[in-house]
Amino acid sequence: MEVRLDGKVLLITGSTQGIGRAIAWTAARSGAEALLITGRNRQRGEAVAAELSAMGAPSAFLAADLGDPETPALLAAACT
Repeated sequence: MEVRLDGKVLLITGSTQGIGRAIAWTAARSGAEALLITGRNRQRGEAVAAELSAMGAPSAFLAADLGDPETPALLAAACT
């Protein structure tokens, strides 16, 4: 089953490696309009954002630690 994400903007947490990165790549290949990806490692995050942008899904990285209780509100604000 193929899911298309055309016109959708996604926030994907933990996307600098592993499952989160795979989700981000799948979203980019599925037509996502833009991606905001997060993780704790800025260098890896910026590299992944560049790769996703090169695939045609404009992407930005935001360093974030979801262990901090204030982070979800900051991420929500970044999406608006």
